[in-house]
Amino acid sequence: MFKSDTLANIRVAVFALTAGVCVVYAVLSLIMGRPDPMPWWIPWAFGIASGVILTLTSRMAGPKQAGMAWDEGYSADATRAAGTAFWVGIAMYPIFGVLLALGVVDYPIAFAVMGLLTGATYLSLIVWFDVRGRG
Repeated sequence: MFKSDTLANIRVAVFALTAGVCVVYAVLSLIMGRPDPMPWWIPWAFGIASGVILTLTSRMAGPKQAGMAWDEGYSADATRAAGTAFWVGIAMYPIFGVLLALGVVDYPIAFAVMGLLTGATYLSLIVWFDVRGRG
């Protein structure tokens, strides 16, 4: 039913939307000064919905088209994104360590923001690498 490029476009849109929700949640946490600026389940629900949407569309596309959409190019992009997101996550520790030491943020806020931004970085990088690789 779906072609591989349609499935890849759906993947990019779903990952971008989920990353955006994580970034909005993290930014709102910092602005509002609380770890729960919106219901806690919203990023969780977007993550679960992303998995369901991608699974269903991949099954609807069939094994051949899904295999072409989730090929070694995607795997290479995902591996690169994971490596970079890891280092971004590590870099956040000293940044938030300073912010915690200065009393700018509290521990619950720092941990919520760091977790959300690490996931958002991974998803955003997959989207970035995918879109950049198409040009």
